[in-house]
Amino acid sequence: MSAVKPEFIEHNGKKIFYLNFSHMEKDAIPAFMEEAKRVLSAESPSSVLFLANVNKMSFDKQIVKNFVDFFKFTKTYTQKTAVIGLDTIKKMLYEAVLVLSGRGSENIRVFDGPNAENKAKDWLTII
Repeated sequence: MSAVKPEFIEHNGKKIFYLNFSHMEKDAIPAFMEEAKRVLSAESPSSVLFLANVNKMSFDKQIVKNFVDFFKFTKTYTQKTAVIGLDTIKKMLYEAVLVLSGRGSENIRVFDGPNAENKAKDWLTII
């Protein structure tokens, strides 16, 4: 199991729920998502700012299904979501996950390129 856990970080004086899937192997992802759900269950609806880093994350068909279920669960808690680390294939899968989870693209933005993480944090916290 991965030692990385979902965590709240602070940026511009606001809490961001940081989901660092970066370099995570497929077998660690479901437990990571379950831990995130446990933490989120204590939060108010429509209150959470999410930052998901999927850079070089391993995935397969089951992981994509897990993300669909995870996006459905997190919809209740989401205020805004920023995603970083999408390569070309993951961008296509990301679009499919949005559709299948019923999330649409409202209040979700993808960041890439230099300083993507800082740009994402700024977008999340500057309202």
